[in-house]
Amino acid sequence: MARKWVINDDDLILSNSVEFHEDLLTGDRKHKATVGGGLWYNDREKGVIFFYGRSVDFGQVTERQFDYVFKQPSVEHAKTFFSLKTNFEDVLKEYEIFCNKNKL
Repeated sequence: MARKWVINDDDLILSNSVEFHEDLLTGDRKHKATVGGGLWYNDREKGVIFFYGRSVDFGQVTERQFDYVFKQPSVEHAKTFFSLKTNFEDVLKEYEIFCNKNKL
């Protein structure tokens, strides 16, 4: 079981504990367009939610697809970091480089 997410019909769906990404799709969500997904981690110390990796069931989301969903009013206030990397240690290194480059 893992923390997984998908983008389904321009909505973000996430869960703390599912085995497969397809388990996130219940009821009428099963009949909508799912573009991909990955894993997520909420780092409370940094105040950032990391979205990374890919879904075995639906594939990887592009940065453009991710950005589009996170410009929706319901989630645009959240501090997020998106990475195409699949290893969380690599995601943290990428985040550190991003912060240093942007003086955050």
